[in-house]
Amino acid sequence: MLDFDLKYFEEETRDGFTIPAFMKHAWASQLELLDKVDRVCEENNIPYFADWGTLLGAVRHKGYIPWDDDIDICMMRSDLERFCEAIDNYDGIIIHTAYNAPDHGMHAARVMNSTMFTVERGVYKDYHGFPFPVGLDIFTLDYVSRDKKLEEEQIEALKVCSTAFHEREWLDEHDPMENDYINHLGEYKAAVKWLENTCHITFSEENPKCQEILILNEEIGGLYGEKDADYITQMACLGVGMDYYIPKDAYSSSIRMPFENITIPVPLDYDFILKKKYGDDYMTPKNVGAGHDYPFYNTFIRAIYDEKRHKTFEGACEYIENISSRYYIKFRNKTTDTVLNIEESFFDEERIGDRVVSREEKKYIAAGLEVLEEFKRLCKSIDIPYYAINDTLDIDDKGNCFSIIDRGINVALKREDLNSFLLNLGQELGEWFDYSTLYSSDKHEDMRIIIKSDNYRCDEQEFCDRFHGYKDEVEIYVYVIDKMSSDSNRDATRKMLIENLIKTARAVPGCEPYSEEVLGIVEEWRRIAQVSINTEHNLRREFLKAADNMGGAVGDEDVTHVRITANLQEGIDTIYDKSDFDEAIEVPFFATTISVPTNYKNMVM
Repeated sequence: MLDFDLKYFEEETRDGFTIPAFMKHAWASQLELLDKVDRVCEENNIPYFADWGTLLGAVRHKGYIPWDDDIDICMMRSDLERFCEAIDNYDGIIIHTAYNAPDHGMHAARVMNSTMFTVERGVYKDYHGFPFPVGLDIFTLDYVSRDKKLEEEQIEALKVCSTAFHEREWLDEHDPMENDYINHLGEYKAAVKWLENTCHITFSEENPKCQEILILNEEIGGLYGEKDADYITQMACLGVGMDYYIPKDAYSSSIRMPFENITIPVPLDYDFILKKKYGDDYMTPKNVGAGHDYPFYNTFIRAIYDEKRHKTFEGACEYIENISSRYYIKFRNKTTDTVLNIEESFFDEERIGDRVVSREEKKYIAAGLEVLEEFKRLCKSIDIPYYAINDTLDIDDKGNCFSIIDRGINVALKREDLNSFLLNLGQELGEWFDYSTLYSSDKHEDMRIIIKSDNYRCDEQEFCDRFHGYKDEVEIYVYVIDKMSSDSNRDATRKMLIENLIKTARAVPGCEPYSEEVLGIVEEWRRIAQVSINTEHNLRREFLKAADNMGGAVGDEDVTHVRITANLQEGIDTIYDKSDFDEAIEVPFFATTISVPTNYKNMVM
């Protein structure tokens, strides 16, 4: 993993252009991905080169052009093909090309670390506090035929591919009843027919989709080899009339140049290439401001804002930075100070009843208490009550509850407080902790919220010091208290549906591709219960989300009982009087206190 000084992430002005702190996190994230690509290429003997703004940045700025926000590299076509094969053996890297991505545009291949926004803190640690997908473009280098007639035919075919592609895109996006539809359809069909006749091919369908046209475009671009050529180009440049002919010797080798805090390979004759791209005065910065929707991450923030989680776009930005980049800075600045000052004698081996509690088990308890203290702090900061629940209510007169060694600490919130808790969880939870919920992690397959001590990318000794000598992670479980319908028949129906959603969650696979049978089950549930299930995500999690939402569906009607819905996962139907949770008291709990319902002694499972 790349090492960045914390000062790197501060706002900075270069060449009169101000780079926001959040963009610095985006840069670092992209550089981390580039480092992974570099490792793949080195281990598989695949040459690549900095290209476009990244090449100019390396030569002129020893890093990013200040107003740039992406990374571009290039490879010879045969090397890109080898790279696409090699990348399958590496985790955490995705590549999209015309061959594997139906919605891939007429552009470079794109390497990414992900395709989705994440709130997972492990990803923030891996990618320097940046929460959105990052990628880099790989432009394909092709040989230009020495035969000018063949070159002209190739360029014409590429232009017709471009026409067919863009006309097909237009047709897909517009209504057949529109006035211009017939004209665009005619242009599209003429281009398709020309391609079939000229290239001596037959498309698989009468009206080929964009992907099939793009694949043909790639095949046309790679028609000629090194023996046929003196020059290298990027075919898209020739297709728009650009004088982009590079002597093939310019890419015969590379030299590595500094780029931010790494080095990157640049082609041997970078001066000739940069003059072709940017003119003879390429070394003179021209601060014309950022281009192509700078900053790129605003697209993701707008999507979050559009989901109406936040009242303003600025509020969405603040939320995103709080949970990601600012959390990452706090993580980098963390100390090993504990919250609880626990006497050394607490850790002595002790016989309690029929059980001997070992020193290591005492450390586990102490570590769990630290997680509990963080949970309590969070609840207090947003002024919501919580309650010990399930076996954690089995507290003796001295404040001991040794069932937590086997079952962990169990606490609960009221459903009406859940949204506020979840919204603040990512922003307020301390840097030594992590969390997982149905609404934050695609891998989470539990109706309970899990909050844990987090040792990922932490020094082992520092982690032990922070959690009283316990070296493994410790979790506490947060349940939700749901109202039960006063109509017993409606409640029985709701419970039956929740239990069956849980059973379905256990039966379906967690990741794509989903079979027609599984998708049929999804449609049946949508029809029967009008539940929202996203088949682009983990279906086990989606069915549990549906069960959880159904558990919280009882509104403000006059109810007398409540249920711990998540206990239905264990086949346990835990029902309490609603009045049990009207008030709470703090009682001793090992070296701290815990909040319990006033009637807690009669509520032990």
